[in-house]
Amino acid sequence: GERRSADVIVLGLNAYGHDAAAVLVVDGSVVFASSQARFDRRRHSPAFPQEAIDAALAFGGFDPADVDAIAFPWTRAMARGAKAWHVLRHLPRSLAYFRDAPDTVVDDRRGYLAAMRALERTVRAAGFEAPVHRIPHHLAHAASAALALPGGSGAVLTADGMGEWTTASTWRSEGNVLSRLREAVYPHSPGKAYAAVTQWLGFVPESDEGKTMGLAAYGDPASKGAAFTRGLLAPDPERLLRVRTDAFGFPWGEARQYGDAFLDALGPAGDGAGPDRPGDADAALGIQDAVEAFALAAARQALAEAGASTLAVAGGLFLNCAMNGALLRAGIDVRPFPVAGDAGAAWGAASEVHRRLTGRPAEPLDTLYLGHEIDDAEAAAVGERKGATRYEDDHALAAAVAERIAAGKIVCVARERAEFGPRALGCRSVLASPTSLASRDRVNELKGREAWRPVAPIVREVDRHWFEDLG
Repeated sequence: GERRSADVIVLGLNAYGHDAAAVLVVDGSVVFASSQARFDRRRHSPAFPQEAIDAALAFGGFDPADVDAIAFPWTRAMARGAKAWHVLRHLPRSLAYFRDAPDTVVDDRRGYLAAMRALERTVRAAGFEAPVHRIPHHLAHAASAALALPGGSGAVLTADGMGEWTTASTWRSEGNVLSRLREAVYPHSPGKAYAAVTQWLGFVPESDEGKTMGLAAYGDPASKGAAFTRGLLAPDPERLLRVRTDAFGFPWGEARQYGDAFLDALGPAGDGAGPDRPGDADAALGIQDAVEAFALAAARQALAEAGASTLAVAGGLFLNCAMNGALLRAGIDVRPFPVAGDAGAAWGAASEVHRRLTGRPAEPLDTLYLGHEIDDAEAAAVGERKGATRYEDDHALAAAVAERIAAGKIVCVARERAEFGPRALGCRSVLASPTSLASRDRVNELKGREAWRPVAPIVREVDRHWFEDLG
C-alpha cells in the first residue's frame, strides 16, 4: 500500500516457540495480524515470522524504519534462576532437562533458549531499529484478554503449559491497566497435565489437545480411568492449583510427560487410534473434568477478588472450547480471547507496549479478519490454476454454496481477509451439509481428522435439530 504516517507503530512478535506470529498495531488499532503458519504451512510454526512481518508492513504501507517499538511476549531471563534452582533440587533425575527437547515443536532446548536471547540481534538484522520491549508472558496473555472486556475492566484468568515460570494467573483489569492477584508456578501446570494425558493417549502433546477434548465426550465419568486422571490436579485457593507431580515425567524434564503412575493405573500408552481402545475416553474425560474444575474455581475467585462481574480468559488452555462452555453454563459472564495461544500473546504484548508508550489503551477486540487479503489478481490466478469459481456478489456466492452443499458436495470458501487464530470464521472455511453423515466422513478424510472428533461445535440454537436428528 501507500506509505502512511502514524503517531505510534508497535509490531508485536512471537517467535521460536509455539505459534509464531506478527501483529501490527498502529495508533492503538490492530491493522494486520497473522500467524507465520499461514505462510510456511508448518502447524504451530516456531520460526522467526519474517513472512508475516513482511505482509504486515506491506499491508500497512510501512517500512521497518517506521516502527517505533517491537513487543515480545517473553522476558529475556526466561525465569533462569527459578529453573536452575528447580533442576538443582531434583538432581539427578532433572538431568533430563539437558538431554530432551522441551516439547514436540521445539527441536532443541539450548537452541531455543539461544534464539530467544538473540532476538534483538535478529530484529536488527531484519532492518528494525526500534527498541525491543519484552513483556512477561502471562502479562501479555492477560493484556490480550483485557481487550475482550467491556471498557477494558473486569477480571482476567490466564492458563497454559508454562510462560517463563508461571502456569496460571489471575488479574484485575481497570481500563486495560492490569494488576496481578494470584499465580501458579511450574510444575503445577494445567496445560502440562493435559498434555501428559494427551501423550499417554498416543497423540502429540502441545499440539493434539483438541483430540483429547473431543475424546472426553465418550468417557464414563464413573470409571477408574476417569477417577485417576481427574485426581491429577485440583484447585487451590492460595496457589490456584496443585498438580500431583509424582505421577508425571514433565516436572523433571523428561520427554515422556506422563509417569509410571499412568501405566500402573491406566495400562500401556495408546497409539492415538481413538475411542475403540477401552479406557482411552475415560482418561480423556477425567483430565477434562479436572481442568474444568480448576478453571471454574479460579474464575470465581478472580471475579470475587477483582470485584468484577465479567471475566476474560486467555492462554493456550482456553483454546479448550468445552471448558469455556462449562464456565458459561456455570453462570459466569466469560469472554474468551479468541486467539488464546501464543500468537495472541503477541497481540497482548503489542497492546501493553502501546499503552505504556502513550498512556492510552489499545482499541478493543472487534474483528479477527486481520490477515492476508485476496486481491483481484490473486483470485484470478487461483481460479485459472485450480478451476475455482469466482463470485463478485455475496448473494450469488451464498446461493451457489447452498446448492452445492445440498447436493452433498464439500465446498471450500476463500474470500477477503484471512482470520487470525485457530477458528474458521467464514473467510477460510470448509463447508459441508450437517444432514449427511457421508459429508461429515468426507470432511474428516480430506482434513485428516479422526472420525470421532467433533465438527461445527458452535451453531445457532435454531439449528440444533440438524445435529440431534443425526443421533
